[in-house]
Amino acid sequence: MTPYIVCYLVLVVSLGTGLLLDKLRMAAVIAFVPMFVLIALRGIVGTDSAVYIQSFDIIRYQGFLASSFEPGFTVLVEILSWFFRDSFDILIVLGCAVALIMLAAGLLLERIPLLFMAIVLPYYLLDMTMNGLRYGLAFAIVALGAAALARGWLKAFVACGIIAASIQISSVLLAASLWALMEARIRTFLAAGFGLIVAFVLFGDYVGDKVSQNSDISGIGGISGVAPLLATVLVIAALRVSQNNRDIISNIALLSIFIMQLASFLIARQYYAGLRLQGLFLFLLYLSLATANKKNSRSFVIDRSFMAFVFAAAVILSLSRLKNFHDDVDNLAPFNPYYFSNELSA
Repeated sequence: MTPYIVCYLVLVVSLGTGLLLDKLRMAAVIAFVPMFVLIALRGIVGTDSAVYIQSFDIIRYQGFLASSFEPGFTVLVEILSWFFRDSFDILIVLGCAVALIMLAAGLLLERIPLLFMAIVLPYYLLDMTMNGLRYGLAFAIVALGAAALARGWLKAFVACGIIAASIQISSVLLAASLWALMEARIRTFLAAGFGLIVAFVLFGDYVGDKVSQNSDISGIGGISGVAPLLATVLVIAALRVSQNNRDIISNIALLSIFIMQLASFLIARQYYAGLRLQGLFLFLLYLSLATANKKNSRSFVIDRSFMAFVFAAAVILSLSRLKNFHDDVDNLAPFNPYYFSNELSA
């Protein structure tokens, strides 16, 4: 656990120092570097890493039709197979690419990358690069599209949404929800709804299989899922208690995200799919606030109350992710211990 603890200590200290010294862009890069080192130099660490390597081998030797992944991700893996003989190398290259795309999107979305440091770095970066690689790449591309949407480049946003959907279908919900919340017009909601219908028509069988698989997994119970819900509440509370940040995004948008987050938390009591939805809607909160700020050419006014709530959210998400890395599943701990690529698995 030591490498993870060091990364998160650097993150928390960098965030606190960046807030006090008003140097958050530099702090974000400093916090990103040790995490990127773990991503780039890791061995087969992470819950799904071995499955990805096996799947990459199937694509390499049996071709496109043998893949169980979405077509965009399969094509990407096939292209990378031309350049890398070892499927493990493809895994590392994709993980590094996700991290760098996410960093670029975070810095493009926020002049002062407070939410990037408080939400993305603690809760998503290591998970989306060392575990859920497809959702990580898809979400990072949607975030890049959000940066385009904030600048009025709708076609670029739509293109990013289509590419992301070809990599991981759940990103359709993320992109459509973001577009609807940002535009907040009837025709936008209708268009977003139509896009979702088209996506489910094209990928209906795949989505059905995923829902069936997740439905077979029992609810998470205990305190699992509390962290994203509590972080959502804290970030929304930070906006409400700060006089200078209340008008960044509409109350209807915030209420909608909170309701979706709460509903997902309740679903997670019965089905594991609810926890995945919680992750999606917390990421939606990040994208919505960052996009709204960039669209209106403004940044958060970081007063004491706002700082305290957001910092608390970052600490909670950090502790939650560290607990996930430490916990074992069926007497196996996929993240713990961490080992480098030149070491044997413990």
